[in-house]
Amino acid sequence: MDSPPTIRNAGPADLDTLVDTLSDSFAQDPMFDWVFPRSQLYRLFFHMLVKDVYLPRGIVHIEDQGRAAALWLPPQERFQVAPRLSLLNFGLKLIRQDGLRPVWRLRQQGLVFTRHQPREPHYYLQFLGCRQQDQGRGLGAALLREGTRICDEHGMPAYLESSNIRNLPLYQRHGFEVRSAQAVANNGPMVWFMWREAR
Repeated sequence: MDSPPTIRNAGPADLDTLVDTLSDSFAQDPMFDWVFPRSQLYRLFFHMLVKDVYLPRGIVHIEDQGRAAALWLPPQERFQVAPRLSLLNFGLKLIRQDGLRPVWRLRQQGLVFTRHQPREPHYYLQFLGCRQQDQGRGLGAALLREGTRICDEHGMPAYLESSNIRNLPLYQRHGFEVRSAQAVANNGPMVWFMWREAR
């Protein structure tokens, strides 16, 4: 029988594990499959995001064995993005490897996500992932309990976007409700926009 998962705060020494875990977790995600034509780009994306955004300014939780991770932004950091130089380098690598299509699709995704972003202050769960071989062991639930505990301690709501319908029941069990849903572009995946009031 598996022991209960231990969730801790991640630091710079966990960067490679975080990138590996999140890249594996999203290898079959509808949104990632649509935006990025090759899964090799996942590592590039998560390395930029974790190193330049979440470790300096966010809340990064990791399961103690590196099997799962979650990336949150607190309310005061909600609209912060990666430094322009990092975004430019990432965009240039995308174009060199796969042309303009991934850049266009990232823009389409961004436009839809921005349209649904709540205006009121909130904690933002941008990514929660569990390695595929370790899914179904309660790791995602443990990460959600830790993240929502922080939200509740501060009396703040939480928000997320999910592009995988299979994950909706997990989020709903932890108090998230679907506010709206929309497909990204004509041939893009459906996204569910979810909100959780503080408890």
